[in-house]
Amino acid sequence: MSYLFAYKRYRLPLRQPLRTAHGSWAEREGILLRLEDESGRVGFGEIAPLPWFGTETMAQAEEICRKFGSSVEDAVLDAVPMQFGCVRFALAQARAEFVGRGLRTPPRGEAGFGNPALHRLPVAALLPAGREALAVLPAKLEAGYLTFKWKVGVGAVDDEIGLLDDLLAALPAYTKLRLDANGAWDRRSAAKWLARCAERPVELVEQPVQPEDEATLLGLAADFPVTLALDESVTGLAAAQRWQGLGWPGVFVIKPALAGPLDEMAAWITTTQADVVLSSAIETALGRAAILRLALTQPLTKRALGFGIGDIFGDRRWDGPFLGPVLDRSWVDAVNPVKMWDAAKT
Repeated sequence: MSYLFAYKRYRLPLRQPLRTAHGSWAEREGILLRLEDESGRVGFGEIAPLPWFGTETMAQAEEICRKFGSSVEDAVLDAVPMQFGCVRFALAQARAEFVGRGLRTPPRGEAGFGNPALHRLPVAALLPAGREALAVLPAKLEAGYLTFKWKVGVGAVDDEIGLLDDLLAALPAYTKLRLDANGAWDRRSAAKWLARCAERPVELVEQPVQPEDEATLLGLAADFPVTLALDESVTGLAAAQRWQGLGWPGVFVIKPALAGPLDEMAAWITTTQADVVLSSAIETALGRAAILRLALTQPLTKRALGFGIGDIFGDRRWDGPFLGPVLDRSWVDAVNPVKMWDAAKT
């Protein structure tokens, strides 16, 4: 099949910079792409790379788009190498409008729509680093969130461990707390944290040490009863499959917008029964809608979705509708890719 092809870059300031162990994150860059087939049908996709997380760079993604030209064949799109997961995600998202690859809406009776439990999925709330988490927690509880993700590894270890007890004391017993270190700890700090968490009701700890320190990650998973999760270690699907081969006993935090075509990810989860958290890469509502549509139609995870990022851009065109503690199909249906395309710069 042949398509008309066009793309636009975007650069969006975040409403409030995010503080992580990688530093302060103040804006999001990405690319929207548009495909139109011979009958006039249109599909949109989003390329949202995070090079510091291990993906392709913006320059590499744009070079691929530039080389496509104004028209492109399926064979050329299929030839994009595996390492360009963000580009492959966007192309699959756009082509789903034409070929139904994993993103189409199943008719009632197919997977997902035959299971009422998948019509509404819980979403985890993101708590800011440091003591500010205590300030925003009451409003999140009032809104009805049941799972919370707290960014750690930003301040001193002893200070943050002290805050952990304060945070857990403020959480009702029926809620869950996740910690995300973004690889900030060394082994000694990670062991100190995990020893404390072993005595506390913590759902999981994400990426306690740097992804290249594989021996430490496997050792910590064996030495402590706390559930550990890989995040930066599994930027792409191939990395998750490799860790699975190493016998990783914990959770995989998968950012689908970085991992390649959604149908490939779904097939891996379904075939291997991997324990995953589906998480946002701070993509716009265009990319997020494709991911959440999939989550609502296939039973891919038993854990709360990592999409409680709030009004990250402060603009409904890019944030999409208000997203609360429970996700349903109405959010996905309300996202308008045409308006986002029109709002993006050339």
